[in-house]
Amino acid sequence: MPPAEKPLTAMGLRDLRELARHRMPAEAWHHFMGAAESSSTMRRNQRLLGRYLFRQRIFHDINDPDTSIELFGRKLPLPAMVAPVGSFSLIGDDAERQVAEGAGKRGVMMFVSHAAKFEVRDWAKATAAPLVFMGYLSRGREAVLEQAKSAEDLGFAAVGITMDVVQPVKIGDEVPLSTKDGKPRKGQRASLKDIEWLKQRVALPVVIKGIMGAHDARDAVNAGADALIVSNHGGRLLDFNRAAIEALPEVVDAVGKNATVLLDSGIRSGGDIVKALALGARAVLVGRPVGWAVGAAGADGVARVMDLLTEEMRRVLIMTGTPSVRDISESMLIAESSNGRVR
Repeated sequence: MPPAEKPLTAMGLRDLRELARHRMPAEAWHHFMGAAESSSTMRRNQRLLGRYLFRQRIFHDINDPDTSIELFGRKLPLPAMVAPVGSFSLIGDDAERQVAEGAGKRGVMMFVSHAAKFEVRDWAKATAAPLVFMGYLSRGREAVLEQAKSAEDLGFAAVGITMDVVQPVKIGDEVPLSTKDGKPRKGQRASLKDIEWLKQRVALPVVIKGIMGAHDARDAVNAGADALIVSNHGGRLLDFNRAAIEALPEVVDAVGKNATVLLDSGIRSGGDIVKALALGARAVLVGRPVGWAVGAAGADGVARVMDLLTEEMRRVLIMTGTPSVRDISESMLIAESSNGRVR
């Protein structure tokens, strides 16, 4: 049955992606499916997640696992949240509001981007979902601080900076214009002084996005970061970068209990979420699937993606004999080597 003929409650992520391909403007589809240069990093994100297998266990009485977590003092229904995507507006004039509404339907946390057309007050009006603001220093410290202080006043859960854009994002060989104001994108210098600066001016937890190694992780935490997002920007910055899931254990080991570690880049299923948590992440951010969902079916599509992730997580937890997110551990996983053997 073609995706458009299925009820939304019967659609999987592949159905939503296919429907979005037909319904989204061509520019938006190209943007959401694209990555830097050869797209090697984007493909690696998913390929490396696929090399982890689960240890099945069936002799237990677990049939209602707990998928909830607490993050930044907020109780959340699952350890997955909307990534800070600045280009939802390419999908449609109302897409940002629809994403916010869809997240609010399921109570999932949203990380909102300084690159979006919505400002923090717009996001706060559009949803009851817990919110985190992620600034871009390319817009200047004053602009970041203005939005961060407004976020604090509006009851956001945390604020932070996306710091890996020392070069602008690319789609293939092209640097696209900003979706916020149509101007040419530019990179920004990544400085630990900017973390110190923000930490001194807000009372909320400070989140730093774009960490891909132990050295940067330790430096960011020493400068005041309360949480780190392991991310290669969905493969949009550095071609032939490591997958985010490859860098995750190194970052977790480097910071220990001194910071919360989240994973972004490559999450496509509830199983991927469990793998990330088993390797040390507290939670994950989901980007492209949310774009496909809002492009396919608006706010209800976003809610459907969150339902899918929850259902898939529950299945994995039941099939591995894991009663809750708190009980997820690396012992659940079997790593498949590049030659196809498990170890």
